[in-house]
Amino acid sequence: MMEKVWDFLEEMQGEIRQQLEPLKGELPKELNLLQGKISKGENYKRLPYMMLDFPAFFTKDEILAFRTMFYWGNFISSTFHLQGQFVNKYGRALIEKFKNHSEVFFCVNNSPWEYDYKSNNYVLLNNMIPEEIDDHLQHTNFIKLSIKFPVEEMPQRKKDLIKFLLDGLQVIQTN
Repeated sequence: MMEKVWDFLEEMQGEIRQQLEPLKGELPKELNLLQGKISKGENYKRLPYMMLDFPAFFTKDEILAFRTMFYWGNFISSTFHLQGQFVNKYGRALIEKFKNHSEVFFCVNNSPWEYDYKSNNYVLLNNMIPEEIDDHLQHTNFIKLSIKFPVEEMPQRKKDLIKFLLDGLQVIQTN
């Protein structure tokens, strides 16, 4: 199964790279648009996982990344992760873009490194009031917006995951 997931993430990376080609001059120069990173692990909350970070930029304090994660037996997800200066540059515009999408989740946790969809970590963005979002932004230095689908829907959801990326990048390239 993990070999199929690896192949899926490699295919997704190739498709994303093709979609990014015409946008190269319009996206933040920090973003790595050439090569993603596929990582795997055996123990995220006792289950194996695999993830693709592409496009992405990571430093200790600054993050602008699109992460696609396969979590064994649970979900396939894609997440915009903004931290540091990128929260101020693009965060509000991304929230505005996706606020009426019924499948987009907002991370309410104080840690950006949790990925489960329990109510103490992610809530549907369209169920949040602006004050809740403001409160989160005042107490943390990150934003995560995410979509997820059941693992068994993975092959047919690739288009949805990539569309989420492209919709968000439209906002990032115009700000």
